[in-house]
Amino acid sequence: MTKNQNWKSFTNREKFLFTIQEMNGFFSESSRISKKEAANLYDNEIAPYGYLSHQKFLLGQAMISHAFNQNVVNGKYKKYQNAPTTGEVFAKQLVPAYYITDSLAHSLFNTDIPSDNNFIGQIISLDILPMISIVFSNEFSLGEDVCSNLCRLSITKEEKQLSIQVFSGKKMGQACYAFHIPFVENDYDQLRAAKEDFLENNIGDRIIFRSIAMDLCQNGGVGEKRIKLAEECVSNFYHETLPKIYKFVINLLCLMTQQPELISVQKSSTKYLAASNKGFSSHKVNNVPNVHWLGADFTTKVQYSKEIGSELIDISRGKPKKSHWRRGHWHTILQGPGRLQKKLRWFQPVFIKGNKETSSTEAN
Repeated sequence: MTKNQNWKSFTNREKFLFTIQEMNGFFSESSRISKKEAANLYDNEIAPYGYLSHQKFLLGQAMISHAFNQNVVNGKYKKYQNAPTTGEVFAKQLVPAYYITDSLAHSLFNTDIPSDNNFIGQIISLDILPMISIVFSNEFSLGEDVCSNLCRLSITKEEKQLSIQVFSGKKMGQACYAFHIPFVENDYDQLRAAKEDFLENNIGDRIIFRSIAMDLCQNGGVGEKRIKLAEECVSNFYHETLPKIYKFVINLLCLMTQQPELISVQKSSTKYLAASNKGFSSHKVNNVPNVHWLGADFTTKVQYSKEIGSELIDISRGKPKKSHWRRGHWHTILQGPGRLQKKLRWFQPVFIKGNKETSSTEAN
């Protein structure tokens, strides 16, 4: 199979296998992905209804990685400041994916993280990792944010840090942002360490070069407006989105270790994958993977403002009150012999439903 054939006639599976084969030319022997490994990657997940297709996501990221590596090899980034000199390896590990419900996702984003930095340090170094993916539904939204269409998170435990990848977008070829959460000591603030690491290692530059990879590869150049837009997106990610994702990751890892019953497994409802973006052709998967859910039975706590207490009614009397979140938090419980053992208990946030019309973005 060669790209001289009609690319549009290829199935998504054929496009993915071909792209991986082409990318292998950039990799060392140990990093190359065999055809069998590539096929296993492709068939590793079957997303439930209402969630991003794993196969379309994988194909889009493979095409961007291929373009990025091709640009590095051909010197197309050289005219830019802080140009990358090394390519990127496409991960060939089979990574467990957890599909999170909107109710649980919103609740974790609206919970304050534990105040004990030492405890956070212990949580992020536990064996729940080394690598997991969190998949958000197609309806999930972060509101007015550069990653408003958040669709997937990748969390990887490395020797000295957690590596976080953030994917946003409804269409194939999602934008990818990234940052690290370093393992720190002496009660040092983890979020501050993450933001310092982002700047010190010029992570923003690599995000920009990856975001323009396809345009640069196909068109030979990128306009100044396109670069400026990418720079603005990275700036917004650093100042606004990174702290939100950091909070979500810490709360998620706390929850998965303290309340593992929120994880459930379900058999996939289908054995077939769409073969292309159009039509009804499909590809059968022999060993159908199970679907791992986060918060399948979780429900958002909702209260109406008039039920909360007379004090609130007096304050809001005569004035419509907007719906809003009352933030969740973590509480340390002492237990065991001499009450020396510490355990975290999650007090989930409550959505206060007011009597003033609220947009769906505000409710989220």
